[in-house]
Amino acid sequence: MRKSGVLLGAIILLISLFYQKVEAQTTNWYGELKVSVQLLPITLKIEQSPDTTIILMGSPSQTKEMFGVTKQRIEGDSILFSIKNMGLVFRGKYNETKDSIFAIFKQGFVSEDLVLAKTDKTFEIKRPQEPKPPYPYIEEELSFKVPGVNYDFKGTLTLPSKEGKYPCVILVTGSGLENRDEEIFAHKPFKVIADYLTRNGIGVFRYDDRGWGIETVDSSIINATTLDYAIDAQAAFKMLKNHPNIDNNNIGMLGHSEGGAIVSISASQNSDIKFIILLAGPGMKGIDVLTQQNTAFFEKANMPKYALDFQLSALNKIYKLIKKDLSNKEIDKRMNKWYEKALRKIDVEKRKNIQFTSPAMRTQFNAQLSSKWMRTFLKLDPSDYLKKVKQPVFAINGTNDIQVLYQYNLPAIEKALMKAKNKNYQIFTAVGMNHLFQESKTGMIDEYSTIEQTISPIILSQIKNFIKENTKNSKK
Repeated sequence: MRKSGVLLGAIILLISLFYQKVEAQTTNWYGELKVSVQLLPITLKIEQSPDTTIILMGSPSQTKEMFGVTKQRIEGDSILFSIKNMGLVFRGKYNETKDSIFAIFKQGFVSEDLVLAKTDKTFEIKRPQEPKPPYPYIEEELSFKVPGVNYDFKGTLTLPSKEGKYPCVILVTGSGLENRDEEIFAHKPFKVIADYLTRNGIGVFRYDDRGWGIETVDSSIINATTLDYAIDAQAAFKMLKNHPNIDNNNIGMLGHSEGGAIVSISASQNSDIKFIILLAGPGMKGIDVLTQQNTAFFEKANMPKYALDFQLSALNKIYKLIKKDLSNKEIDKRMNKWYEKALRKIDVEKRKNIQFTSPAMRTQFNAQLSSKWMRTFLKLDPSDYLKKVKQPVFAINGTNDIQVLYQYNLPAIEKALMKAKNKNYQIFTAVGMNHLFQESKTGMIDEYSTIEQTISPIILSQIKNFIKENTKNSKK
C-alpha cells in the first residue's frame, strides 16, 4: 500500500544553510505530534547569538537529518516559524521558566497542539541493527535501464567476496516511493537483510524505486503501477544474470508488502527465477486487503462502529466506480453526492467522528483512491499469479500485522500455490511480529519508530535457511 499518511513522508523540510556565529547558545527541544492516532516525534534545535538565530527542525522517526526553517521570529515569549514550500506553520509560546513551548503545528490538513520540552541534548532514535562500515564483504554500485522508462535505476550489490560465484537474492520494496534500503521511520530493513545474508555467503542486490531521487512529470514514472514495478524487477534480474560473481542459476527475489505481489508476478512470468520470498505479501485482491487493513486499524484505534462502517462503505462505493473505469472527475462528482446523502442519515453529533464531513478530506480520499497506481492495486489479485508459480516459495506474515493480515492472506497464498501444484513452499506465521517484522506489542504504525529493533533475528535466520536450502548446488 502506498505509504502516504497525513504527515508521514511530508516533513521533508527545505534545508537552509546558516553562517555559524561564535558565542551561540543552543537549546534542544522534544515533543510528540499527534497525527490521526499516531504520535510523531518532533525535535527543535535553536541556536541564538547576539545577531543570529538559527532554528533547525527534525522528525527523527523519519530521518536523522535536521532541517532549517525558511522564516522565523522570536520575540519575548513567542516563537514563530514557517516552511513555505511545505505549507508548514509553527506558532508557539514559552512558559515562564522557558523550559516548555506550547505550540500550534499546522501543515496541510493537520492542525494540532504540540508541547515541546527542553532537553539536555538532541533526541535521537537508536537503530542498533543498522550495519556500520567497514564491512567484511564487497559492495558494488550497479545500474540498469528499463525499456521505455527515462530513468537510471541504481542499486547496491553486496557479495561475500570477489572470488567464486554466489547465489543472489533481489530485494523488492513495498508500496510508496522508497530507496534501496526501504527506509522508513529511520529503519533500514533492506540494508539489515543485505548485511546479514551477505555475511552468510549470499549475494544481495537492492535498488531504488522507479523515480527515486528525481523530480519529474514523466508519466511512465509518476503513474507507474504494480505491473510496471514487476518489469523493473525483471530488468534487475536480467542484469545480474551476467555478473561474473553471481551464480546465474540461483537468483531469487524477496518482496516486502506490495513487493510480495511484484515478485509473485515476476516468478509467474520467468521460470529462471530460482525462488521467491514473500514478506508480508498479499494473497488477496487489493480491495480485500485494504478493507481488512482499514477494519483492523480503526478498530484498534477505537473508532466508533458507525464511523468505521461509514469508512468501509465509502471505500466500497469508490471501488465500484473504479471498476467501471470512470474518470477521476466523474468519480469525484459521484462520490461527493454519495457523501452528502449518506451523511444526512447520520446524527449530527456522530458526524464529528466521520472524516468525510470535511470537503478537503473527501477530495484527498477521492484522489488517492482513484490514482492509476491505486486503481491497479485495488483490482489486482496476487493469487492469479501465484497459481502459476512452480518455484520454491516462502511466505511469512506476522500476527500483529495490521496492514496485510496474516489470517486472510497466508491461507490465500497457500490455496493458490496448491492450485499451482507447487511441491516446494513454506508458510510461516510470525507470532507477535508487525508489518516490518519487528517483535511488537500492538502492531500499530506509531509503534514502528519506537521499537529499536529493525527486523527480528528469527526472520533473518528463516530467510537465510530457506535460500541455503534452495540453492544447494550453487557454485562457489
